[in-house]
Amino acid sequence: MWIIPRPNYSVSSLWTIIFENQFFQLLKTKPNDSLLGKLANLAVVASDQHPLTFRIIYKSKPQQIIAVSNSFDIIKDHWNFLIQEIIPKILQCDDDVRDQFVITKISGMANCGVEEEEDQNDQYSLKEFKTQFDIDEKLVTCFICTLPTSINVLKPTPGKMFITEDKICFYTSNPPTRIMIPFSNVNSITKENTLGFIPSAIKIKACIGPDEKTVSEFSFHFIVRDQAFDMLEQLWQYAMDQLYEATNNDNNNNNNISSPTFDRSSSSSSSLLPSSSSFNDLQSIDSINNNNNNNNNNNNNNNNNNNNNNNNNNNNNNSPILKPKTKQFLNIEKKNKDFQRVFKLPMDEELIQVHTCWIVRNKNSLLGELYISPNFFCIKYKERFTAKKFTTVIHVSQVESVHKSKPFLGISVLTDSFVITVISGRSITLRLFHCDEALDTMKKYCSNLQHSKPQQQQQQQDEEYHPNLIKQQPSSPNFREKLRLETIGTNLYAQEPTIILEDEKIEKKKFEMWDNYFKKNGMDTTMSITRRLTYLTHLGIPEFFRGHIWSFTSGACFMWEKERGYYDNLIKINDDEIQSIDNSINLSDNNNNNNNNLLIDSEKITQAIEDIEKDVRRTFSHHPYFRDNGAGVDSLRRILIAYSRRNPAIGYCQGMNNVAGIMLLYMKEEAAFWVLCKVVELYLCDYYSKEMIGSIVDQNIFEDLCKEYLPEVFNHLERIGLPVKILSTPWFICLFVSYIPYPVATRVIDCLFLDGTTVLFQVGLAILKINKNAIIAERESEVVIELVRNKKYDIDELIDVTFQDFNGLDERIKNLRNSHKFSEIRKNHRNKMKSNSFINQSNNSETNSPITPNTTTTTTTTTTTTTNNNNNNNIIK
Repeated sequence: MWIIPRPNYSVSSLWTIIFENQFFQLLKTKPNDSLLGKLANLAVVASDQHPLTFRIIYKSKPQQIIAVSNSFDIIKDHWNFLIQEIIPKILQCDDDVRDQFVITKISGMANCGVEEEEDQNDQYSLKEFKTQFDIDEKLVTCFICTLPTSINVLKPTPGKMFITEDKICFYTSNPPTRIMIPFSNVNSITKENTLGFIPSAIKIKACIGPDEKTVSEFSFHFIVRDQAFDMLEQLWQYAMDQLYEATNNDNNNNNNISSPTFDRSSSSSSSLLPSSSSFNDLQSIDSINNNNNNNNNNNNNNNNNNNNNNNNNNNNNNSPILKPKTKQFLNIEKKNKDFQRVFKLPMDEELIQVHTCWIVRNKNSLLGELYISPNFFCIKYKERFTAKKFTTVIHVSQVESVHKSKPFLGISVLTDSFVITVISGRSITLRLFHCDEALDTMKKYCSNLQHSKPQQQQQQQDEEYHPNLIKQQPSSPNFREKLRLETIGTNLYAQEPTIILEDEKIEKKKFEMWDNYFKKNGMDTTMSITRRLTYLTHLGIPEFFRGHIWSFTSGACFMWEKERGYYDNLIKINDDEIQSIDNSINLSDNNNNNNNNLLIDSEKITQAIEDIEKDVRRTFSHHPYFRDNGAGVDSLRRILIAYSRRNPAIGYCQGMNNVAGIMLLYMKEEAAFWVLCKVVELYLCDYYSKEMIGSIVDQNIFEDLCKEYLPEVFNHLERIGLPVKILSTPWFICLFVSYIPYPVATRVIDCLFLDGTTVLFQVGLAILKINKNAIIAERESEVVIELVRNKKYDIDELIDVTFQDFNGLDERIKNLRNSHKFSEIRKNHRNKMKSNSFINQSNNSETNSPITPNTTTTTTTTTTTTTNNNNNNNIIK
């Protein structure tokens, strides 16, 4: 069967060449009884989900497996097809497009037959899963892997990892071993290279036993492990989300937690708490290994017979059913999240098509990929002599035209080209195989372009009488102009008393470098992100361009483009709500029989407004724009109230005012609102929630990193009563604004929006390292806080320490974040269950005791409510 081309990692001595030509090889496995041969064969088995006898190799660099089969007749038919149909077309291709043509053609043929092949394999895997594990679970997928133990460390027997929605199940026959690990018991899932490059491993740490102190490690060995790792990580994160939602839902039944994404109607109760059955199964691993093999075989045969009988009897019951859509759903979701992350798009943007393409330039062509979604056309490509990939994002409203270009010399062989022209006049030429398919899809989502030009004159007349028309017409010229980066910024930063102006020569040189970048890569929201932009950003963004670049590199401008008129509508709704609250209060004064629910809703709406009013007047109070109830106070108030309306679950939390305030110094009000959305919902996700779990987790990570990289500073801060968490929590929540000098904080934000949240950890470590000697010399915690806040930093030195001494922390922080987050969620869940148990016991005792006066109960309830409402604002100042 044809398969999606994948790299060929096999050792050549393990295969016999049957046929070979200039482009392809047909291979057959050959036995090898030596120790090295057995280990190599094991690696081959572990690398394939369904290892087969024959395979066809495409001799590219690296080589690609394009077809596999156990039948020589089938594989020979594939070989003949290559000789007759593919090779003649390959000979017509240029060298730079030959590989892509073969891979694209084979991938297309593989997709045609993949569903039938997957169904057959899935049914076989489902039968095997039901035979080996007597549990009522939905099987998602399975992988062949090995689990070395002290008994079989040199010659581990291949086994199968069955992944269900709630558990990781592993079985191997020699010696017979069964392992079940609920995702709710997993502490961490990481990639490891325990035995060099063959094989690689996925290490799973899980709580095994009656308490959470008993932790076991399992290293499952794969060659091609990324697909398995992605699947395990996704399902583990679902388990986190389920437990988090259950903890935060006061009315939720803790023993029956339903998933928001999976249909569990055919599963039995799926409690996320450690189960005694899984503990017993895990505990029995050693006893199984120590039993006599003959007894094990007999027991396995009996178990198999019993399981088969049970399967026959349960055909009409809730037996586990394999749903390929579940696996497909996870794959699609993974692609969507990667798509949103790479291009910094809104979290609800869904990927439709991906095409391999070449970006045509004057002197050369760069290999890349075209991503198409309903609202954005995105291009990712790799520059020569570098492994880093760069991006361009084009919103459909910025597209002036999309049309097919004429082929060179009037002849088109295999590939065609089309040109995307944006409203700024910049043109991008792409060459790809499925040109018509991509072009038709893009035109479908740019259908408004067919009507925009004839209607522009009419729109300009209508806008005078119908201002709301701008919100409804994304192709409006006024709307397009509003989203051009050069119109987003403001110059209010110049009024900042603590701003440090650069030398005129340095500033002029920076302007020239940025101007050259804009001329080459664009200046509007379609600007390309390249290695040069990273260099310029680390060098420092000129104050004049800072608002434009922040809006772009954070991805806020893409949210703004997609949600046309959203902010204005929020402001209008907020005004209406405030008026309705006032009317409700007036009615309640005149009517003693008013609706209690109305008052409760009014209290929820006004609580955020009251908290905002306490902070807006003291945010950047030294700045003229925010002084004496100036225009800045009104803008800041509108932004914060609008966000509390957008996200009522968070409402308002201290720290958001500093983030929104500094944005208003560099950009217009609506742009500042969207940057705040991006910070709260992406960069500092879960920081401003009631539990502040995002902040707690990241501070635990920062503490771990500080112990490792700066142990002397960490120990000294502990001795003087200033734990690292206390010092760094406000740094992260406020993006260092107001906690280090203003010019330094703006440079930190420059790097944060482009490079991601890892910058916060790197900068925090760099600050502690630069101040190491001064911190260790002090004995008072208050002095250390002021020392860090008011030190005159050499900004270039700080940036160098940040990215040179603490580089490469992204993957480490990601793994630590998952581990710490699940640990914190479990701790909160246990505390919540204990609290609920105590409340139930109290209620039962009150039921059996004499009735107490109502006034006492009312007072207790009021006190509890007040405490919960103010929990978000307990942030260090």
